[in-house]
Amino acid sequence: MVISLIFSTIVHMKRFPLLLVLVAVLTNVLISCDNTKTYAEQLADEKASIQAFIKDRGYKITTTYPDTIPFPDNVFYKTSTGLYIHVIDTGAQIIDTIPTNTVVTVRFNEVSMDGDTTYTNMYGTGDPYELFYGNVQTSVTYGDCKAWHEPLKYVGDGGHVFIIAPSKLGMSMYSSSSSTLTPCFYELRYTFWK
Repeated sequence: MVISLIFSTIVHMKRFPLLLVLVAVLTNVLISCDNTKTYAEQLADEKASIQAFIKDRGYKITTTYPDTIPFPDNVFYKTSTGLYIHVIDTGAQIIDTIPTNTVVTVRFNEVSMDGDTTYTNMYGTGDPYELFYGNVQTSVTYGDCKAWHEPLKYVGDGGHVFIIAPSKLGMSMYSSSSSTLTPCFYELRYTFWK
């Protein structure tokens, strides 16, 4: 009986290391099958989706600011930050220097690179968003981003623009490390608080 117990213990001890090796191999296989893209891969995908969006709509990109307003049809100016902007209307008055923290209300349409409208408050649906010029509220989940401030260098009260915003300039929820980078197309209308 004792011999049987010793033999049984030896057999089980031989299985235990084998079981540990098997668990380690399975864990390694499962970890290596992770489909999460690297940040560099996400940036490449973002660039490709923006280029496809531009091509599908027949947009033309220039790095020289157009000298006619509205911009010629389908012409977007690419700024040094990477924002693509098409000015439809400069508004009533372009101010050379907008004071920091000037309250500007924004009505907008947000469109994904697939062409789906993801949010709109353009036509009276929902309140306009208020931003404080020159003071981007990056802690805000939705509604304020560098991409919405930059066009105010080119338009004033009543300005109307289209922009294509890479994730680094867009909403913080679209550029966080925990999500996929998401560029967006926006139609924006600005009204200065009076």
